[in-house]
Amino acid sequence: MDEAPRYLLWDRGSIYGAVLQQGVKNLGIEEVKIAPPSPWQNPYAERVIGSLRRDVLDHMIVLNELHLRRALRSYADYYHHWRTHRSLKMDAPEP
Repeated sequence: MDEAPRYLLWDRGSIYGAVLQQGVKNLGIEEVKIAPPSPWQNPYAERVIGSLRRDVLDHMIVLNELHLRRALRSYADYYHHWRTHRSLKMDAPEP
């Protein structure tokens, strides 16, 4: 695939300067800016939250904060050491 993406989702971070914005415009890529106080419009945060809900929280009843923290730590360990990732050719991020 040798074509530019159609959209650039921009979270209004300071890393995006005028030079980058002009370059994006020159490539014909449309900028889509999320609302400043709207983290729920961030697709990366949404992906993490959705994965946590589907893989962890839909299968248990959280008893208290300590129980939740333990479950999230266990999921993070599984995610980084055991779960396969398609983008890594079905390998785990940390061998």
